[in-house]
Amino acid sequence: MPATKAEKTRHHILTLAAHEASLSGIANLTAGGLAKATGLSKSGLYAHFGSMQNLQIAVIDFIAARFVEEVAHPGVAAPMGHARLRALFDLWVGWSQHPDRPGGCQLLAASFDYDGLDGPVRTHLANWIEKWLKTLETEAAKAGLPDPASTSATALALYSAQHIQTHLLRNVSAADWARDQWERCLTE
Repeated sequence: MPATKAEKTRHHILTLAAHEASLSGIANLTAGGLAKATGLSKSGLYAHFGSMQNLQIAVIDFIAARFVEEVAHPGVAAPMGHARLRALFDLWVGWSQHPDRPGGCQLLAASFDYDGLDGPVRTHLANWIEKWLKTLETEAAKAGLPDPASTSATALALYSAQHIQTHLLRNVSAADWARDQWERCLTE
């Protein structure tokens, strides 16, 4: 937890920015909107991050750190093999449906915002997503699945489908469908 006043303020800004990013996207964060939400001036906001680009990268890191804490670490604590892959996927789906993320997974949404762009924010986001997919691929290899890269890609496809079904199309059974499809993938 943050110790100094500056660290507490920075944490507060990032918490609000992560919540806002769930609703409108990391790419749509504005200094004015965040300044208003935090009670800071725009210059006060920039004093903590230097630029909007640095703030967006910090938001990605903040969200990714929470993802590691809430999904990756508990998931890899499950017994190795299919049980671990089930746990990782289940936690991942749960991540997208958590009340702290009313609009779903900010990182997945940002991947659509930044996929056609170049620059440091896109590169930073892509690195985090690649790291996660590599984790799934490594765990699929440990589980003895014949094509770990395809297994990781399938997990992303199922996750993305349930995310769109849940958040855009309001399909309340999308998470259960995705978990069932993942189970089929693991057992076929």
